[in-house]
Amino acid sequence: MELVLMDAMPLLWRRRFLSSLLLFLMLPSLFSWTPASSTLEQGAILQEVKESGWITQNIPSWVAGTDPCVSSWAGIDCDTMGNVITLNLTHVGLNGPVPNALGGLTSLIILDLGNNKMCTVCGPWNHVSGDLAPLANLVKLETLILTSNEISLSSFPMAVLRLKKLSDLRLDNTLIKGEIPVQLSTLSNLQYLYLGNNSFTGTIPGGVLGSLTNLKELAIWGNALTGLIPAELGNLANLTYLNLNKNNLYGGLPPELGKLAQLQKLLLYKNKFTGPIPDEWRGMVNIQDLEANANSLYGALPQWLLKMPSLSMLQLSNNQLRGETLSILNVSTTPGLKFLHVECNYLEGVKPQSQNITAFFDYNCWENESSLDSACVRPLNCMNFLLSINNGKCPACPSGQHLVNTTTCICYGDPERSSSTFRFAAVIGVAVAGVVLVLLLLLSYFLWRARHKTKKQVLVSHPDYFETEMGGSMRRASGIQYWEVPRGVHHFSMEELMKATNEFGKANEIGQGGFGKVFVGNFPDGRTLAIKRAGPANYSSASGLVQFRNEVSLLSRLHHKNLVQLEGFCDDGGQQILVYEYMKLGNLHSHLHGEHQGKDIVLNWYKRLEIAVNVAQALDYLHSFADPPVIHRDVKPSNILLDDNLVAKVADFGISKESSEFDTHVSTKPAGTAGYFDPQYFLLRQLTTASDVYGFGVVLLELITGRKAIEFHCPDEESSNLVEWTKGKMEAGHGGIESVVDPKLEGNYPRELFVSLVELGLKCASFKRNLRPTMKFAVSVLEPLLQESERLPQNFSPSQSLPSSTSTSNMPGDIVSDNRNNRQILDSYTRIEMDTVLFPR
Repeated sequence: MELVLMDAMPLLWRRRFLSSLLLFLMLPSLFSWTPASSTLEQGAILQEVKESGWITQNIPSWVAGTDPCVSSWAGIDCDTMGNVITLNLTHVGLNGPVPNALGGLTSLIILDLGNNKMCTVCGPWNHVSGDLAPLANLVKLETLILTSNEISLSSFPMAVLRLKKLSDLRLDNTLIKGEIPVQLSTLSNLQYLYLGNNSFTGTIPGGVLGSLTNLKELAIWGNALTGLIPAELGNLANLTYLNLNKNNLYGGLPPELGKLAQLQKLLLYKNKFTGPIPDEWRGMVNIQDLEANANSLYGALPQWLLKMPSLSMLQLSNNQLRGETLSILNVSTTPGLKFLHVECNYLEGVKPQSQNITAFFDYNCWENESSLDSACVRPLNCMNFLLSINNGKCPACPSGQHLVNTTTCICYGDPERSSSTFRFAAVIGVAVAGVVLVLLLLLSYFLWRARHKTKKQVLVSHPDYFETEMGGSMRRASGIQYWEVPRGVHHFSMEELMKATNEFGKANEIGQGGFGKVFVGNFPDGRTLAIKRAGPANYSSASGLVQFRNEVSLLSRLHHKNLVQLEGFCDDGGQQILVYEYMKLGNLHSHLHGEHQGKDIVLNWYKRLEIAVNVAQALDYLHSFADPPVIHRDVKPSNILLDDNLVAKVADFGISKESSEFDTHVSTKPAGTAGYFDPQYFLLRQLTTASDVYGFGVVLLELITGRKAIEFHCPDEESSNLVEWTKGKMEAGHGGIESVVDPKLEGNYPRELFVSLVELGLKCASFKRNLRPTMKFAVSVLEPLLQESERLPQNFSPSQSLPSSTSTSNMPGDIVSDNRNNRQILDSYTRIEMDTVLFPR
């Protein structure tokens, strides 16, 4: 009968019946579903990675035999099918080559191995290394992050170039060398490419990068790239961020970049660009931040640039811009501009005024204003610059470049010749080279003879070399070579210094530091100089003399109005003596704490602010403009000296603080003074520019409070430490600014201004290094405060109101008047580029 019924059913209903029956029979298996075996296999792969020793820190949630997707392993994300698609191994101390097992996670879409440059108690720095070969199997990868690992490859990792689906590639801060490969053009899906702070050489491959039309962010800063910015970068219509700073790029700024209508941030500073800012850049209608400082740009400051509606930050300092600009800058003439830096150029006319804009105009060629060229890093002073270009000439090209366009004054790094010219020059060159070679060989021989005689005389005057000449160990003298005295530094004889100091008599002794004793010397030409004589421990070896001469060479290149100037040296008989300008009023420590011998000088509030600005400018010069950059390592009041006019100058900086890896860090032996020493040194074993910032923060608080960095007579730690004491006093209900400021000021100071100074001091003296601003930022806060303070009486009382000429609406960024805006400005340094925030300054 059932068969009869089935046969009687229509075909369509028969099929539906069978489908329902099949589904009913499958229900038990659906409800008893277990994870796919592939998920457990991926868990086993991760366990193998963990057990390989590559991950040096424990990850408790990674338990063998459990499912990484169901058990929520740390750093793991899975898709609905149970495949591991995200692996985040940041800050877990990865150390060594990528294990082969990792290549088995073929479903990975996101792999983040960044920021593993960690120091362990037991050994050296941890970081990912090797050729990254196992990563070539991860063909589904869309995001690969290796930021801040010292991979140190001699060329671009080829395994990465096999990952054709990549849209986000971050190989910044990895110390990779070689040229940027042409194979990058095959990664056509790239939207974010970060190659900054490496050691790439050669030119920027325009054809390669220009073909990656999906790019939104491109960063290749901090390399050794040379040549021009390729015009092909103008093809990247989706680009919002372009960072090419700190390379050796030259030539003119390419007009083609004006086609980047989506571009918001363009960073070109610290290259060797020449010529004008192209008018075609008007097309960057969304530009918000344009920084091209520390180049050799020449021409007028375009008025249209100042009026770009989206532009908020314009940084063009330390160039060769000239001509007149707007006399008044405010929201009506510059609708979007908030920060303008044009200091250290050759701008003319009446110095502009700024309203509601934080602007920096110093060290230009304004009318009726003296130019302080000693604080400005530029080739010529105003007079010489204007004389050199008044005949329609272009300014001199940067070193190693030559003029190729006399209309726009653009220079190139290498001569461009036609092939025929080159062949002709080659024939002539070969003939001339033969003659020159013979002459050079003869000249070299005679120079060698002359230097050998000179060297022999020097070596005999030093004990180590006397033994060598008499047949002793040659190794003791092998470190010393012929040395040419730097220009501008006087080579004093020991006899001169003996006479000037009464044979280094006790009456002439004015101090003693880590280097040795300091004497005052009076010279026949009427000069009074400070003479620092090293103790015997510093010059008892040949290597010590080499280091001393290197130090003299370095110090001879440091010139700033707020650095104590090196006048000369003496190395007769292996001595190590440095001769500096004499600072008559001694050091800041003695004036703040009543230990100055002689006339008692009470520093008023304005003078304290001025000293803070002087010190900040000096440290900013050492960090940003010295070549090579210098970390002071011992910023404290006793190393801040005062001249007759109470102008502050920083002393005691030298070769031991020179940084050859300035964009990363300097690991060195401890140095500094308790209370001013970077507290994170003992955690990270690094001294960086941020260490100087910490010391400056303590000095700034010391200027405000009159207290020492550490008061040893206080009953508890919080009271004895200046930073902690100031924090406690500034908290609500604990006295505030009135309980902090030095009682010697007797209430004569502008309250709001001093609140700003305390906030900046505490920011600089933050325990965590990444919370401290740079010295450049500190200068940008302090200089406007000093400029506005010039309008205030120096015996200013908190009970007085601000004079109308200093109404808070006219003050840059409302820095003084509004504590809320103060905090905004002091916090703005956290807008650090994504590719620099991960490395300590």
